Amino acid sequence: MDHPAFVDAGTSPGLEIWTIDKFEPVAVDSKMYGKFYNGDSYIILKTTGDGNSALSYEAHFWLGAKATQDKKGSAAILTVTLDDMLGGRAVQHREVQGHESSQFLGYFQPAIRYIEGGNESGFNQVEINAGAEKRLLRLSGCDNMRIDEVPADITSLTKDHCFILEEDRDILVLIPEGAKATLRGKIIAVANNLRYEEHNGRATIYIIDEFASDDEIDLFFRVLGSGSKDDIQDDDSSEGYARADINTVYLYKVILGDDIDLLTLNKPFKQKQLASDEVYVLDTPCSGIYIWLGADVDADTKKNYYDIVQKYLDAKGYPSWVHVTRVSEGKECSNFKQYFHSWDTLSSFSAKSCMADSDAGYYSGDADEAAASAKQIGKSASARGYMPDQGDGTLTVTRFAGGDSEDVTEKFESGLSILYQSEVYIIKYQFTNDDGNDAYVIYYWIGADASAEDKSSAYELTLELEEELGDGVTFVKVPQGKEPKHFLTIFKGNLVILFGSKDDEYKPTNAKQSYDDDNIRLFRVEGTELGVDMRAAQVVESASVLEDDDVFVLETAGAVYLWTGKESDAKEAEAAQKFVQLVVSDGKVVVVVEQGSEPDGFWDALGGAPDEKEDPSGWKLTLNRRVTAPRTLTAVTVTVTGKIKFEELPLEYTQEDLSDDGIYIMDTGEELYLWQGANTPGRARAVRSQIIKEYIEDDGLERTVESALVVSLRQGSEPRVFRKLFPTWDRDMWTNQDTYEDLKNNCLQGNI
Repeated sequence: MDHPAFVDAGTSPGLEIWTIDKFEPVAVDSKMYGKFYNGDSYIILKTTGDGNSALSYEAHFWLGAKATQDKKGSAAILTVTLDDMLGGRAVQHREVQGHESSQFLGYFQPAIRYIEGGNESGFNQVEINAGAEKRLLRLSGCDNMRIDEVPADITSLTKDHCFILEEDRDILVLIPEGAKATLRGKIIAVANNLRYEEHNGRATIYIIDEFASDDEIDLFFRVLGSGSKDDIQDDDSSEGYARADINTVYLYKVILGDDIDLLTLNKPFKQKQLASDEVYVLDTPCSGIYIWLGADVDADTKKNYYDIVQKYLDAKGYPSWVHVTRVSEGKECSNFKQYFHSWDTLSSFSAKSCMADSDAGYYSGDADEAAASAKQIGKSASARGYMPDQGDGTLTVTRFAGGDSEDVTEKFESGLSILYQSEVYIIKYQFTNDDGNDAYVIYYWIGADASAEDKSSAYELTLELEEELGDGVTFVKVPQGKEPKHFLTIFKGNLVILFGSKDDEYKPTNAKQSYDDDNIRLFRVEGTELGVDMRAAQVVESASVLEDDDVFVLETAGAVYLWTGKESDAKEAEAAQKFVQLVVSDGKVVVVVEQGSEPDGFWDALGGAPDEKEDPSGWKLTLNRRVTAPRTLTAVTVTVTGKIKFEELPLEYTQEDLSDDGIYIMDTGEELYLWQGANTPGRARAVRSQIIKEYIEDDGLERTVESALVVSLRQGSEPRVFRKLFPTWDRDMWTNQDTYEDLKNNCLQGNI
């Protein structure tokens, strides 16, 4: 049933807000956007798009900490009504005071503000607090900031929060030691807003930071009425909650009834597990709870889905503030799809939006060519867009094996570059950047079977090289199998990864350790462009590893089989022929075998023909991951006490969100970019590896610390692909922006 309050909702891009009053939605004046009464509930609609594209919607209902149950229920139900009037195209989110999503907080800058009180409830009267002569505001977060009032007492102060103390016409701002530049700027903006919005511009602001005098510090505590700087406590609060496994993702089918029963679905999660007439709950460690409603689920269930959510939270013993997102079949958001091993993206694939600049020529708009582009993307190397140059620079290769290091550069200049999966390699690559200056990329390649000792020794060398080469260096951690396109390009598409080790003098071997008896080895040859990203890797001698979209070379005692999958590319077969000549043949007969026409000897060497695979084309899974993964920017704070904190920034992030004294993680789903500002404190730089470890371990995705491709960047040496992840990029931004001292002085000049 339509509601008149929503008749014109979502007709143009922007933000619209309604509060719940006597079970009805009432539009909020735009002057009050970002200010929320803790005794009320609200509906917030964010409409995105322009005249050239369809509008998209994010519908949030916000629940104040002191809101009555009738207000909360009305907000949930009316949000469904709003979505129905938008054609069911909105993704719905439940937001709880103090625990809002970064997406929601991003709508309100510089901070969201909680106000004591609320309007008249359908059943209860919430007393509106007219305010007090003295007020203490706590500012939580840094890049996503919340403001709430706390008791004006020393026990409210913590070392990692900022505070604003107001008394009469004095505004005292307390900034903790080590606060980032972005936080300092936002605090000053909040103080200025208070001066002009609540004091008509007639207030005196005091900024008490690490540069403040003893008299200024004493003034703060004198106004507070108790305590001293030494009495401020560490912040030991946490927003975590009990889960059976803090890193695990759960998928349940919901069996509806007076209570709910949950049928556990096992990994890997696949789209086909979701039936159109059922309801499912996806429980994640970082993104909260998703409730998925099939297209054929009855209208009452869709309308009252919040009841299912509450029963689920109660059954799990989760706190009421856990973030909840409702997704409808066919309208799934990327955040939801990223937790599935496979998701059909081909039917709605937009090649143009997913192509790297270097691949743009593949796209024409024709359906057949779009399908070909999809395959091109799915089969290409990792980090396709990370191309600092075209691979024409110079390189030095150091190998770590058996606890020793060795310069093996000459071996890589012979035309064939061989890496052994039992070892670790450091490749120092020097080139000329876009500004005509010398620049470096340090690749830290880790073989699948490398020892912990070799990993540690190699990592120590990367730290030494970074220190030696200075700011113009990029460090890339490359796990075996995640080689970036640029990495393959510097080896001219002649890279081979083999079994074998220093201990056996790199003699030919296989996974079964039987090569001396049977001479059987199996290699996968894959890539998209000769001389660029082709590579061959030795794999287990089993038919189960064969895939329709690749070319394999099987070496036996009597012959070499060149097997071409039915979806493989002719370029891969050509590269395989070259590989056979350089590595395998040794005068043996080469037999070309097409998939489906294999001789008995081929299957005998592999232990028999394989069972039929559910999805024998690996490129489709790769494409799904690349297309469905959301792109996120996360700010990292390392406190003076050593605690690492993560804040995911709003989806509409810009370069201005990067603080020159901070660390940020740009997560593309395929690779992680770790960006360091020029003024990042030493305590943060020293724990980079721990930052990545904690970030990945908590996300619940299929990747691991060992399998993640990580590109570490420094301010001023960002590659083109990173800069293009932002709406605009100004290389002089940090030089031209106001410093903290500028912002501070400008603020103080406004004092009465």
